[in-house]
Amino acid sequence: MTDDAKWRGVVAALSELIPGMVDTFIARILQDPVYSESGLTIEDLRRSSHDSLVAILGVLRDGGTNMDALESIAAELGKRRARQGLPLDSLVRAIRLDFSVVWDALSASALAVDPALLVSRTELVWRTVDTFASRVQARYVAELEDIEQANADLHHQYLSQLLAPGEPSESDLARIAGALRVDVGARFLVAAVSREDSLSVQRRLRHRTRRIEAFFTFDQEHHTLVIHKRGGQGQAELSDALTYDESVLFDGMAVAVAPLAEGLGSVRTSAAAAREVMRDLPMGSVGVFTLRDRWLSITRHRLSQLGCDPGQLVFPKLQDCAPQERSRILEAATTFLGTGSLVETARKLFCHRNTVVNRLAAFERYTGLDLQNPTDLALAVLALRTATADP
Repeated sequence: MTDDAKWRGVVAALSELIPGMVDTFIARILQDPVYSESGLTIEDLRRSSHDSLVAILGVLRDGGTNMDALESIAAELGKRRARQGLPLDSLVRAIRLDFSVVWDALSASALAVDPALLVSRTELVWRTVDTFASRVQARYVAELEDIEQANADLHHQYLSQLLAPGEPSESDLARIAGALRVDVGARFLVAAVSREDSLSVQRRLRHRTRRIEAFFTFDQEHHTLVIHKRGGQGQAELSDALTYDESVLFDGMAVAVAPLAEGLGSVRTSAAAAREVMRDLPMGSVGVFTLRDRWLSITRHRLSQLGCDPGQLVFPKLQDCAPQERSRILEAATTFLGTGSLVETARKLFCHRNTVVNRLAAFERYTGLDLQNPTDLALAVLALRTATADP
C-alpha cells in the first residue's frame, strides 16, 4: 500500500473521531474569556467547529488539491464572526487551535499512525490550517469594512440631520439618537480637526486595540468633527478635558475641543464652538485648544470684523499723551491685566506700588476704563491683551 493510500485511510479513520475532536475544541476554546463571555452559543461553536474540521479533513484527504469546501466554510465563518463582533485576534487563535486538535488526534496511540507517515504529512496539516486561518481572516476584514462603511453612511445621514441649519425637534432627536444607538440625554465631547488630520483620526479609530464608547466623525467645511459619547463619571469625562482614549486619538495634531455637550441636542452648539476655535488657530498649531484658551482671540477678531474693535476704546484716546507717558501707561495696564495684582505689577516693572496706582489712574482718566470694574476690565483685556500678539 502506498503512503498516499495509507494517508487516506488515516484521514477516513480520523473523520469518525470528529465528534470527540469537537468536544476537545469546545473545552479548550472556552478557556479563553473572550469566547466564554462573548455570548456565542455552544451550538454555534459546535457547528462551526464541526464544519471547519470536516473541511480541513477533506483537504487533508485530497493532499491539499481541493480547497473549495474549505474556502466556502472560511468565508461563511469570517463573515459571521465579524457581524457577531468577535475580536479578530481571538478568532485567529481559535482557528489555529484546530491544528493542535487535529494533531493530537493524529498522534494518539488509538489511531496507531506510522510515525514516518505522520512526519511526512506534518507540513500538509499545518499548511491547511494556516490557509484556512488566512481565508477566514481575509473575509472577516472585508466584512468588517463593509459593516463600518454601512455604519458610516448611516451615521453621516443622521449626523447631517442633527447638524443641519434647522434645529431638530425632540422627536427628531429621539429618532437620531436611536439610529446612532446613544442616549438622547448623554454627555458628548465634540472636537474639530483639520481635514488633513481626519485621515489619521479615522485610521486610529479603525485600529484601536480595545472597544470604547461610540465615536462619530463628520466632515463639515474645512474641518472634521469628532463626536464622542462619554460613558463614565471620571473627572475628565465630566469636563472638556480629554480622556486617555481621546488623547491617543488626537496625538500630534491640532484639535479644537468645545465645551462638553449635555445631551444630543447640545451637540450642534458645541460643534459650532469647536469649528470657531479651529478657525482661530494659527497655522502650524499642534496640541489641544479649548474655548477657554482661545476666547479672547476669537472675541476680539469677531468684534473687529463687525467694526467693533475694542482697541478703539483705548488707543485713539491715548493719543493725547506724550509718547513716553503713553508707553508707561500701557505697560502698567498690560502688566496689571496679566497679574491682577498691584504688588506683582510693581515688582515686574521695578517701580513702587504707588507708581502703578498712578499709571492705572491715568489709564482710567484717558480711556474711561476703570480696571477695578469687572466690565471695564474685560473691555481692557480685549483691547490690550491681543493688541500685539495672540494669546
